[in-house]
Amino acid sequence: MKLLFIISGSIAVKKCPIILKKLSDKKVHINCIITNSAKKMIDKKIIQKCIKGKIFDDSSERDRKMLHITLTRKSDLVVVCPATANLIAKFAHGYADDLASTSLIASNKQILFMPAMNVEMWNNKINKKNVTKLQKTGVEFIGPDYGYLSCGEIGLGRLSSDNTILQIILNYLKRSKKLQKKKCLVTAGPTLEPIDAVRYISNYSSGKQGFEIAKQLMLVGANVTLISGPTNLQPPPKVKFIEVLTAKEMNEAVKKNLKTDFAVFTAAVSDVSPKKTTTNKIKKEKLKKIILKKNPDILKNISLNSSIKPEFIVGFAAETNNYINNAKKKLITKDCNLIVVNKISKKNNVFGSEFNQVAIVDRNEVNKFGRMTKINVAKILVNKIINNFEK
Repeated sequence: MKLLFIISGSIAVKKCPIILKKLSDKKVHINCIITNSAKKMIDKKIIQKCIKGKIFDDSSERDRKMLHITLTRKSDLVVVCPATANLIAKFAHGYADDLASTSLIASNKQILFMPAMNVEMWNNKINKKNVTKLQKTGVEFIGPDYGYLSCGEIGLGRLSSDNTILQIILNYLKRSKKLQKKKCLVTAGPTLEPIDAVRYISNYSSGKQGFEIAKQLMLVGANVTLISGPTNLQPPPKVKFIEVLTAKEMNEAVKKNLKTDFAVFTAAVSDVSPKKTTTNKIKKEKLKKIILKKNPDILKNISLNSSIKPEFIVGFAAETNNYINNAKKKLITKDCNLIVVNKISKKNNVFGSEFNQVAIVDRNEVNKFGRMTKINVAKILVNKIINNFEK
């Protein structure tokens, strides 16, 4: 287990040696980045005694090119402890002017922030906005806790206890290996069915939920293949990405890449396509009717074929009415292990949004969730998948 531990300049740095020593005792290999402000508060020699890895500061990168990239690539998790309002603000606004901030910007790993500051600094509207902005990108915040602060005031601002921080970090490090040897397939986005050179049949799917699921699976060590219809999204790093256009192309790509342990079918595949298409534009006076044909039901064809069916299958559904009952029916007819159903309404217009409201249905129970970010939906689903393989 490898950890990149970033120390910024809060008075709470005095707790870092205890945390680092406990992590080292659990056989966690730790490299540290210490900011200039933190160096004024704690001696690097004290930190070095607690870890087997190395300590880096702003002068280190002058001797090692691209250190901000190599440090994160060689780590399973990035922790900022303590996290100051200043470093939170820099990361939220994309500033990269020292080794700590450039490493955060360059990271492709899960990032945990352990904030510690005065209660009014924590509650400041600007700081809260920065925290929310980072949370929407998947950064996790642990704490702060309520209690007496170094300044003499009482309130939220204390660094979480060393045992709490220890357990959370260990849980994340163990989680990052849960699916390490598992292969998975994720489908995402819409499909686009051409009518002629300028017209097509499609739907409102943005692909955001599927791409986020692929990212979260990658972060827990899975070998991910992402097959997507047309979107404007950047595929996650370390993910095999296959772009398709039509339902037929997606069906073929899925069959070619189906030697996996599990599959998550989030794509909104068009149910129909034009029976005839043309590479020329059809004049509107001639466009009197379009004869349609059914597209292949990719999920059903895979799940009902025992010779090619993965061990675990997750299907997605979008419903406006009776969404739980419809999800239960799909669970049976498509022979899935889980169905994640989007509840579509005026209050929950999920298409293109950063938010979603879902229920997760399996053979034994229905779990309903309130409106949350698609990042959190992905994390909940990934935990469900992990739990299946731990049985």
